[in-house]
This record gives sequence, C-alpha cells and structure tokens, in this order.
Amino acid sequence: MLKVIEHWSGDNEIDILLPRLGYTYAQAYLNTADNLIVTDSVFEREMQEGFGKALITCSRIFRVLRSRERERYDVIVAASHYVDDVLPAVYLRGKNPATKFVGYHHVGLVSGGGRLFLLRRANDAISVALLRKYADLIFVMNLSIKDFLISQRIEERKVLLTNNGVDKITSKVDLKTPVFEACFVGRLEKDKGVFDLVAIWKGVSALIPTAKLAIIGDGSEKNHLIHLIETEQLQERITLCGYLGDERFEIMRKSKLFLLPSYLEAWPITIVEAMSCGLPVIVYDLPELQTLWGSNISYVPKGDRVSFTNTVVGLLQDPELRSERSRRGLEQSAAYLWTTIAAYEAKAIGSL
Repeated sequence: MLKVIEHWSGDNEIDILLPRLGYTYAQAYLNTADNLIVTDSVFEREMQEGFGKALITCSRIFRVLRSRERERYDVIVAASHYVDDVLPAVYLRGKNPATKFVGYHHVGLVSGGGRLFLLRRANDAISVALLRKYADLIFVMNLSIKDFLISQRIEERKVLLTNNGVDKITSKVDLKTPVFEACFVGRLEKDKGVFDLVAIWKGVSALIPTAKLAIIGDGSEKNHLIHLIETEQLQERITLCGYLGDERFEIMRKSKLFLLPSYLEAWPITIVEAMSCGLPVIVYDLPELQTLWGSNISYVPKGDRVSFTNTVVGLLQDPELRSERSRRGLEQSAAYLWTTIAAYEAKAIGSL
C-alpha cells in the first residue's frame, strides 16, 4: 500500500492514518508531503503478541471512532482486510456519504486450527460482511481470494485482481562473484518454512560443505531458529541478517538462489524481488504460486525437505540452468514495476 501511495502522491492530496508503531517506518518509506495522521496507543510496541495484540487492535479502532472529522474525501482506502483497517474506513465513509470506498485483500485464506485460526476466521467474517455492504471496489492478490469473496456474495464486478511489484529490474547479473549460495527473505515464522530452511541447508551442506545461506528477516520464532541452527552446528553455514530495508537487495544480488519453503502465500513480493535481482527461485508447490509464476520458478512438493535439498544442489551444480532461470525471471519480473501497478489501480479507482 505504501508503495502505491508513493506513486499516487504527485497527483493527489493524501491523508494516511496509521498507528504510532508504523509512523517512523512510513515517514521514511514515503518521503513525501502526505499528511500522516498518527493514532497513539499506550504500550503499543510491548503488546504485539496474543491478547495484548487484540487489545491494541481494539484501541486503534476506538481511537479512530472518537476522532473528529477532518475533511471530506473523494476516496477512502482500507489498506488490508483486517478489521482495524476496514472498520475505521467504514466509519470515515459514513461521515463522507458521497465518497468511494476501496478495500484490499492481500492475505492468503486461513486454514488449520487453534486460537490464531479462530481469531482470523472471526476477522474474515466481520471484514467480509463490511466489504460486501460498503466497498465499491476490492483489490485482491490472486484468484483464490477473488473466488472466495465472490462465494461470500460480493459482486464479481467489484473484485479486481492486482499485483505486488518492484522499483527496478537488475540490468546485469554477475554470476561469478556470489557471497551466498542462497538467501531467504521473510518473516521468521513457522508458516514461512524457516525451520525447514535449517533442515534443507543441513542437507545441502552435507553435499556442498562450503555452501552458505543468508536469512533476512525478523519474527517471533527468531530465538527458536537460532537455537535450532546451533543445535545442528550450522552457525558457519547460515547467517541471520535480521530485518533489512533496501539493503536486502545487496545481499540478494550476492546470492545464487532464492529459497521460499513457505506453507501459505497469497502473493509473496519477495519472489518478484528475487527474480528482479536475477535469482532462480525454489518454492513449495502452492497453487497460488503456480498461477502467478508458471514454469519460471522451481516447485517442490510441500513439506518435502529432501526434494527441496536436491533441487537446491542440482541448481548450484548447473550454472547453465541457473543462467536460464535467471534470464526468464528477469523477463517476467519486468511486468511488475510499481509505476505500472500504481497507474493501473489509480485508473480503476478513477473509473468508479
């Protein structure tokens, strides 16, 4: 959403409502004159897990509901399908009856069980009902989400496919001076396959002892991941780089492969970022990824760490195949520039 806003800012006056936790990040990311309206919640940073996160969500919503009306808007956008985005947007639309309401649903459909599953299902039930009644347009990231919304009695004409993107495409790929054999970018969470990465890289290291993996990102499983790496004695083979901004592209360009053994994805922006850097991509075989990337990336049966390991080793030992996959990835990623996506979405909103 921030990347799209960055490209909309030149022709539009935009107010951005966000919590204090995201203020510094958004301000640095956009670097525009857009008006950042910040909602403050006590202990916001300290309450990002479990019940505390639910309290923060409620606090954000009620703080918006109590806010005074700033001005009239032509368009109000909910940046996600989460209730703390959708409900304030619906409230502001109620104060601006003539405005258009645009929503985004860019998260994969939830499955499984447990408390988190129930919370997500509750969120989906509320947000979908609100979007059905009030939204004039909903951008979605893949066909699965579109079909789901239509099955929930949202008019098909209101649901429009869109994409994630990149700022630029690498003009020249240097395949001779890599620092890492592979890299991963994403949240350090179980459903992103970070623990599978350790098992995969243990297998790769057994066949290629000098192979090194860079893991870029942060998350709730960081300490568990560190412990697992130490237990498997892979400290010299796996480097945890932490969260990185645009610096992640430097590491990606110094790698040979991009690995994403994720169990759930909607439209992973990291894949197109990796392809734009010339990296061949290996993923678990998810239907959403097949639809997006076709034969331009390598698929492994979900959860099959041995096959994933063998695919990594095969590509590392075949420079010609890596070069071919790199070329095809660069060609496909060229269709996903943020300038193009922002213009496409602005045109769709302007036609309402």
